[in-house]
Formats: sequence, structure tokens, C-alpha cells
Amino acid sequence: MKTGDTPGFNFSDLLALVAMEVPDRPAVICGEERVSYRELALRIEHLARFLEGQGLRAGDTLALHLPNRIEYLVGFFAACRLGVLPFNVNYRYVESELDYLYGNARAAATLVDAAFLPRLASLPSRPALIVVVGDDRPDFAEALAEGAKRPPPAHAASGEDRLIIYTGGTTGMPKGVVWTHHDMLRAALGGGGFFSRKGPITTPAEIVDRVRESPALVTFPVAPLMHGAALWAALSSLLAGHTLVLQAGGGFDPVQVLDLCERERVNILVIVGDGMGRPLADALMASPGRWHLEALMHVGSGGAVFSQAVQQSLKVSLPRLVTASSLGSTEAGTLGAGAADGEGLMRFPPRPDIHVVADGQRLAAPGETGVLARSGPMPLGYFGDPVRTASTFVEIEGQRLSLTGDVARLETDGSVTVLGRGSSCINTGGEKVFPEEVEQALKSHAAVLDALVVGLPDPRWGERVVAVVALREGVEVTVEALQEHCRHHVAGYKLPRAIVFAPEVARSNTGKPDYAWAKETAIVAGA
Repeated sequence: MKTGDTPGFNFSDLLALVAMEVPDRPAVICGEERVSYRELALRIEHLARFLEGQGLRAGDTLALHLPNRIEYLVGFFAACRLGVLPFNVNYRYVESELDYLYGNARAAATLVDAAFLPRLASLPSRPALIVVVGDDRPDFAEALAEGAKRPPPAHAASGEDRLIIYTGGTTGMPKGVVWTHHDMLRAALGGGGFFSRKGPITTPAEIVDRVRESPALVTFPVAPLMHGAALWAALSSLLAGHTLVLQAGGGFDPVQVLDLCERERVNILVIVGDGMGRPLADALMASPGRWHLEALMHVGSGGAVFSQAVQQSLKVSLPRLVTASSLGSTEAGTLGAGAADGEGLMRFPPRPDIHVVADGQRLAAPGETGVLARSGPMPLGYFGDPVRTASTFVEIEGQRLSLTGDVARLETDGSVTVLGRGSSCINTGGEKVFPEEVEQALKSHAAVLDALVVGLPDPRWGERVVAVVALREGVEVTVEALQEHCRHHVAGYKLPRAIVFAPEVARSNTGKPDYAWAKETAIVAGA
């Protein structure tokens, strides 16, 4: 089925259908504010009318320079309503990074939180239309009021309408990944059928059937919506008619997260790897019985390693809990949750859309290692960057593939084992070591709170494996004991030759590992 065959697969139209089916159901809860589907749809329509009145047209771009708040979603869907491309802004960027991002996206307008306005004001690339949100500023409310007086937008929604998700990647400036609505729905949101036995929708009207079939669940994505995985979780929830919980303000506090899970009777918690999972597990163990979490059924992770050790720690406190680690990327969508093999690595059963590309130019033979790739619905490319588009989205043996950057092995039975990120792979004496598997081994030790593994130059082996480890408070363990523990989980050449102890392991606000910090820490320590 081609994108053009289904012109109504625009996210704003799908949400409008959901709102008509469950108008009085809570759509979004953020802090003390609770918005029904009817009210959410009304705000989206009024903002879209206002933006059109200010001159925005299909093909323009709208920046979402906001923390997690209801206005983020209103802005996203209002842009979709107009055929305008919404794009995410990392609000932790400094002026030079923001100037690049706004300029690269050719921003026509921005919704910006009042707290970020001073940094935006000095940018040469700032757009002409700036709508300020929060801090008791009337801008957003006035925009909605003005939009309510205008006629409906003239744009005819289409599955070919586009949006942009900027991803930092591992090197260089952020890249704007351009998706059509229809392809993102299929590749990242389960085709609108994640929570239905009927599976993906084939016509827009079928979204109503999926809402009727899905229980009225409550989903809480903890990470900022400015990151693709959190946005996808939010969209999947709303298009299923669920209630979406957002944590107001920034930062991650496991106690606050658990308090919110209890208060709102959250069913599905979406986190980013061990950086969030470990503190949650520790908080539960430190205060047994404090939280009544009978409603919490599922904790899912994407974007970083969610180790088996941390998943098991959560289940000690919540025995009925189901946990899953999902693999995906902004360039490939959500690949899903593979089963863990004996070493804790993710393995996917044979699937027609998952491939391994060897030597950068051919599909791997069984037993070969290469780059994990996906076929099927995928982005159009990088916004305004044909060179990088050509290096990530390639055609091999008649198929267009998205190269994820993950290293994987095609097994003899057709399954695919994901070994780790190619950019962080360590080559020691010709043997490849993927940091994730050594980190899993270290974190399975009871004394280890967190760990990152890097490669440092070695005169004999080229690189040697070095670990930076944070121990649990009040616990001591020797380097030798940790090395011996790892020996039971990984091959001898994968053992960390040096281990540096640190008070904590540096991660991003979403829990992603900071390998540059780990390498610098190891070097300074003389590892």
C-alpha cells in the first residue's frame, strides 16, 4: 500500500476521530491540569487557525521549543492540521546549537517556553513569529482566542504531509529526519494498532475500531517529548484513546515518578534504559510498601540499554510487572522488543523487514556480522542534507534500507542478534567487543549501581577494554572481584583490563550513556 493511497492518514485527522469517539475521556494530565479529548481537539483547531492567520502554510516549519507540557502536543497536532512540519528543539542546547537548529530547519514560527525566551532572543535565525508559553504570559491563550474567531484551515490533510524529528546522533550537528505521517504511523506507532488484536489500520476510520477495542489505559512517558521515543509513546497512547500523563518541569526524580504513577494509576511506564530503571528499582527497594502500584502492568524502555539485572530488580518489588526493552531509532522507527539471549543481547526472530548489511553494500549471509538495517516504511531522508541522506538510506538488492548504525549478526536460522552500537565498538587485538555486553555483565553484580565501558589506546592490542563503575552506597568491591564476576558472563578478551570507580556515571537527562565522559574519566584516572 502506497502512502498516497490513504490521504487521510494525517495525525491531526486521526486524533480528531479519537476525540469524537471518547470526547469526555481525559486525554492529557500534566501537573494539576487535566484536558479531555474534546478540549484537546478544540485547542488544536484554534491554534491551527491562528497560525494560518499569521501566514503559516503547508511546507513551512514550526519549532516546539518546550518542556513536557500540554502545549507541546497542541502545537504538534496544530502543525499537522496545516501541513506544516513540526520539529523538536532540545531546550538544553546553547545559543550556537540553537542557532544552527533553527536555521537548518528554516523555522517559520516557534512555540517557546518563557524560560527559554532569553536564549532565543539573541539568535540570528529566530523566526518572525514567536508564541510564548507559560510564566503567566497571555500569548498562547490570546492565540487560541484569536484562532477561535477564524474560519477552519483550508489545507486538505494527506498521508504525504511531513514532520521532522531532530536527532543528535553521535557526531556532528543534529540531523532533521523527515517522515511522512503515514510512514511514521506504520513504522513507529504500530500502524495505530499497538493495543488492538486487529492490528494496523488500513483506513483512517478504523482508528475508531481500535479505540473501542483497547481498554482505557494510562500511559506515562518519562523522557522529554523533544526525544523521538517519548513522542512516539505519546502519539501511540493518544491514537489509542488512552490517557497520557506528563511530568511537569524538567529533570528525573524516581520518587516523583513513582508518586505520579500511584496518583494517576499509571498502567504503562515508558523509560530510557538503566539510567531511569535502576533509580526506580532502588527507590522501590528502599521504601517497600510506600507506593500502591497495583495498576502498573508494564515498564517499557527504548533509547538505551535496559539490562536484565535492572529488569529483574524491578520485578522483585513488583512481581506482576512485565518489562520490555525495545530497539529503534529516529531513522528506522520502532523495531520492537526482541528476546534476550544467554548473554543479555537482543535477538529478533526472522522478519522480512529486518536485515544485516555486510561491507556496506550487500545483504549478509548467515553467520556474518554487519550493520542492522530495516526495510519498509521509513523516512524520506535528512532535511536539506542529500549527502547524509544517501549514506543512511541506501538501496541494496532492490530494497530501500535504513541503516541504523547498530552492529548485528545474521544467525543461521535467520534470526538477528544485535551486538551493539558500531560507533562505540572496541577493537582489541582484532577481536570486537561491544560495550553493552560488558556493561550488562558488570551490572549483574550486586555491588554495581551503573557502569560504562570504553576502549582506550593500547600499544599491544590496539585498544583495551576499560570500565567506569559506580557502586551502590556503602558497598565496596575490588577490581579483581568484578573482573572474576565478568569472567562468568563474557569471553576472556572482553574482560575490563582496568576498572575506574566513580561516584556516579554520567548520562544525559534521558538516561543515554555519555561515553565521551567515561573515556575522559578513565584517561584522567590513568587507566
